[in-house]
Amino acid sequence: MKIKKLEIPVLYEDNDLLVINKPAGIVVNRSETAGTTVQDWAVDKLGIGEATGELMRARGGLAHRLDKETSGCLLIAKNEESLKELMRQFKARETKKSYVALVHGWLEPNEGVIRLPIARDALCREKRKVNYEGKQAETRWQVIKLLTKEGGRYSLVRLWPKTGRTHQIRVHMKHLKHPLFADLMYLGKKAKVDREILSRHFLHAEIIEFNHPRSGERMVIKAELPADLEKVLVDFDMV
Repeated sequence: MKIKKLEIPVLYEDNDLLVINKPAGIVVNRSETAGTTVQDWAVDKLGIGEATGELMRARGGLAHRLDKETSGCLLIAKNEESLKELMRQFKARETKKSYVALVHGWLEPNEGVIRLPIARDALCREKRKVNYEGKQAETRWQVIKLLTKEGGRYSLVRLWPKTGRTHQIRVHMKHLKHPLFADLMYLGKKAKVDREILSRHFLHAEIIEFNHPRSGERMVIKAELPADLEKVLVDFDMV
């Protein structure tokens, strides 16, 4: 099968790893779509084949994942040893990630932490929800600025998920009654109005911090807010 070529910006690259600036709208893992994925792109770029380690073949070098509509920093290993070490850091919570999101309502207080477990929604396999029988999840937030638009209230926030549960930020913000702007899955009917302004949910993986798998140096890589999100913010007024 011929793989459609993807244009994906690289933020950092060396002999052991690369960090890409994942565009919104591209699925990360092959198992989640029949279309071309970041994993396909990585396999092609890195030349992953039969001579490559089993873990690299299975994951395409991907140390973690992002939702399809989320843009920003995604860490990819170039060899088996680096992948194992980077995955270990994620499991040990030595890796730090920060996100920028636009949410509905004025989030109060200006900073805080939500620690609530998340599980799959029994009524919809694709969705997640806060459930005390689920896996523990923790997200810290800080308000960047409060905004208004046509009488509506919004908050631009920075978020640091300590754990990495599926849809964690989106579920936690919904539980706090501040769902993400244009989030079709968790916002409800308001999402249709938002989608007239933005074609995906407003969530961007801004910064990733990790220890280099070979040198141990602390790496801090940043992806600037993409043009589609910057364009949306132009029409909002600061409080």
